[in-house]
Order: sequence, then structure tokens, then C-alpha cells
Amino acid sequence: MKDAGATPEYPGSARHCVLLVVLLCGLFASCVKQELDLFSGPGKRPVYVPVSELGAIENLPPQPIAKTGTIFLRDTLLFLLEQKKGIHVFDIRDSLNTVNLTFFQLPAVTDFTIVGNRLYADSWRDLITIDISDLYAIRLVDRKTNVFSPVLYPPLYQGIFECVDESRGAVVDWIDADLVDVRCTTVN
Repeated sequence: MKDAGATPEYPGSARHCVLLVVLLCGLFASCVKQELDLFSGPGKRPVYVPVSELGAIENLPPQPIAKTGTIFLRDTLLFLLEQKKGIHVFDIRDSLNTVNLTFFQLPAVTDFTIVGNRLYADSWRDLITIDISDLYAIRLVDRKTNVFSPVLYPPLYQGIFECVDESRGAVVDWIDADLVDVRCTTVN
């Protein structure tokens, strides 16, 4: 039996008040302008390739090996990633006389795999599929755009760097530079 003189209870009304206070505090806190620190000194600057050049997928003569990555073995062929540039192809049938056959130019590539006669690779933000049935005449079969989120900072680096400006293209390298008033920094 309810007491006739008692104040009516509203289920959850205290909870609603607390929620309203929290939301208002969050609203006012988000209105505070935060100044970002500017950094100057030695750091890293991105090297760009225009996005229009990402379609420059072709065979080239064997290239020098510098920054390697993924290795893929298929029968007597070894495919070796050259970071941000492409893929070296070697004939390893005779391990004492390895032959550098060709180079697949794939701008901004950082990883790949092979299934049958198809090579799948990233190219900045895109997933590309290449027909490699003829190693000396590769052919782009498909490009799916905006599949990946590329790394927008220098990998394995701690310090200041020039923030990436994607309107300038795809980042294919980072160089040492004296920087002035940059806003980006990494801490590993």
C-alpha cells in the first residue's frame, strides 16, 4: 500500500540528471580551443609520388636492391619486395647461379602475395591485382580504391616530422631534414 502523502517516484530520474550533467560538462569541455605545440629541429620529411603516377605499373630491367621486405617463393622463382618501389623477380633454379630476371614497378607498395598467376599488392590506399602469367609483360587486372589506411608517420622513428599532406600524393619515403614549426611528433 502506498503512502498518499509520499512524493511520486520517477524511475531513473536521478540517473537522467547525472547523465545530463555529464553531457553538459562534455559539451563545454569540447569547446575549449587547444593550442598545438610547434617543433623545430632535425627530423623527417615525407617524399611524395603524385597519385597520378601510382598507375605506372610495368616491367623494368633488374633494379638495385636497397630496402627489402616480403619474400615469396613459387616453384623456382623468388619474388622480393623493394619497399615503396616494386618487386624483384629471381630464378633460383640453380642456387649457385641465381638470375635476376625482371623488376615489377609498383609505386608505393609495402606488401604483396601471389595466388596462381595473380599478384595482389597494396599501392598507397589501393589494392591492385596484377596478372603475372608472363613475367616480362605484367598487366594490371583490377584496382580497388581506398581499401587501406597507409601509415602517415615515419616507421621505427622517434622524433619530430613534417605532417603528411595527402593532397601532395602518396608517401614513398622519409628523408632527414631540418624542420621549422612542424606539428607532428612520434614517441615510441
